[in-house]
Amino acid sequence: LNLISNNMKTERDLIKSYKNTVEEFNQTINSLQDSYTDLMTEKHQLQNNFNSLSQKKQELENRVAALSEELKKECMFLCGPGWFFVSTELKSWSDSRQYCRDRGADLVIINTEEKQVSFERVWIGLSDTENEGIMKWVDNSPLKQGFWLKGEPNNYYENEDCIELNYKRDQVEMSPLNSWNDVPCSEKKKGICEK
Repeated sequence: LNLISNNMKTERDLIKSYKNTVEEFNQTINSLQDSYTDLMTEKHQLQNNFNSLSQKKQELENRVAALSEELKKECMFLCGPGWFFVSTELKSWSDSRQYCRDRGADLVIINTEEKQVSFERVWIGLSDTENEGIMKWVDNSPLKQGFWLKGEPNNYYENEDCIELNYKRDQVEMSPLNSWNDVPCSEKKKGICEK
């Protein structure tokens, strides 16, 4: 009987220990489930925040693009006489001139040293497209003073009718006052527009 009593006590202790272990496991499972639920809630909040920020970022990018376009247009009105702007793309002389004209301006007429030294590697509003050797500005006024590179204009390829300002600031041997060059009008360069 003693043996049975001891066995029963041992079994009761073992059952009690199992119950405690099961309760601990259940508490751990509940705690993990709560943690999982909290993490999923936080994940959803973060996803919502991310989506909201992505939408705001896209709206801001769209607004910046719209304002940039508006600024380009407004500059044509806000930039009064004597203001300059550079075309954003490389274009032929004719396309550069049209770019300027579409914006209420024209290729720059360089009639002062100050203008001459302000720009580099661009089309200017001078050509001899109508009569070879007779240089005229885009406003049809004749050239009075030139800032030619040595040996220019030379019509080297017999189709050099448009004038570029060929000054490069990194070439110390070049003078900004002597940097005009006649080149084929089809070459691609940026144009300087003057309003």
